[in-house]
Amino acid sequence: MSIAPQHEKHFFGVTIHMQPLRVLIYSQRFPFPMDTGGKIRTGQLLKQLNKKLQITLVTNMEKGKDAGRVEQVKALCAEYHPISWKEAEKYSIRFFLKVIIRVFSSRPISVVNDYSKKVEQKLCELVRKQDFDLVICDFLQPSLNFEKIESLPSILFEHNVEYVIPERHYLNSKNFFIRWFWKSQWNKMERYEKEACQKFTGVIVVSVQDQQCLKKLTGKREIFAIPTGVDANYFVPTLEPCAKNTLVFSGSMDWIPNEDGISYFVSEILPLIQKHIPDVTLTVVGRNPTPALKKLAENVRGVEFVGRVDDVRPFIGKCAVYIVPLRIGGGTRIKIFEAMAMGMAVVSTSIGAEGLPVVSDKNCLLADSPERFSDAVVTLLHDETLRQQIGRAARKFVEDDFTWEKVSEVFSSICYEIAGKPSAHGDKPGNAKINGTDAF
Repeated sequence: MSIAPQHEKHFFGVTIHMQPLRVLIYSQRFPFPMDTGGKIRTGQLLKQLNKKLQITLVTNMEKGKDAGRVEQVKALCAEYHPISWKEAEKYSIRFFLKVIIRVFSSRPISVVNDYSKKVEQKLCELVRKQDFDLVICDFLQPSLNFEKIESLPSILFEHNVEYVIPERHYLNSKNFFIRWFWKSQWNKMERYEKEACQKFTGVIVVSVQDQQCLKKLTGKREIFAIPTGVDANYFVPTLEPCAKNTLVFSGSMDWIPNEDGISYFVSEILPLIQKHIPDVTLTVVGRNPTPALKKLAENVRGVEFVGRVDDVRPFIGKCAVYIVPLRIGGGTRIKIFEAMAMGMAVVSTSIGAEGLPVVSDKNCLLADSPERFSDAVVTLLHDETLRQQIGRAARKFVEDDFTWEKVSEVFSSICYEIAGKPSAHGDKPGNAKINGTDAF
């Protein structure tokens, strides 16, 4: 396990060794492989924060699936405590039984699912035995596990404004029973999210839009926004020429906003593109495409699901245009920044790029109707010069200001402020900036 270094301060010729902030973090998901946006953000931040803070990390772990990667997790923290668990496979009988049983709970299903007596006991045990300056809950859903911890400064790290997701499902659904289900979850999540944010000392979100949304919902002042990051040394432009008339999307296909987005694209946008470019193809990269999605694409030419891959870069780099046709979601889209770092021309809906300070027609194209989205894709596929121009601007945009190192400086500064401690790095808490601009 790595140990965060001591930091030195010099006063009148005397060197004083300062201990870094001692932080307990619970992240419900095992961080490896980093194959979802949330796991990428958590893992990359832990990698950088471990240089600045003394982190004790607790996560769930499936023995058969995750045990081989424990040493990788230990490199992200000073101390690691895995909690044994078994996830119900999505769309299995056990999965649907849990949904049916919990649909009438006063709390959202996803929140009830992420509560664990074992986790709660472990967190309380660690707080009793160790002298932490701060506790952090990663994501809203597992926050029930922190209800008995009241004596320490605390941060809720929200990767999304969660109530917005069921709200948008409700607004986009047509089936009566599905609309009832999402309306119920929307109401419960909005109420729970408001209560949870008020219980934590501070809240960190991943965009200014999310910050404004939660401030309006909760009336809470201590809500801070951090930018989204990307590993610009790992995601780099490919030197190989792309294949003609090729589109690509990457993301976990068992996450409902991604499933909805690709379903929407295949049903309503792709046929419009095929009128102009009959041989256009779409490659969808991401774990667990749902049976419904596979069935939808069975009779549509040119659509390929490749499932989970160890490295998305070859699949992205060989295609001409990266698409983000999302209609549902919150937070920010790390996958867009990865594509932009590779110099890809991106076409996205406004919701798909929500929370990211991108500029349409400069470093990406934004389009919200099927007609405008298809027109943007066709334009880029036909115009190689424009495609390359937008790709170069996209790479420069993320490379200049959105590295994980810079994001972690903002996050660390907030931690010191919430804990009420002077920063070991000499920064005034709350004054971190990105590109000369206040980050929150």
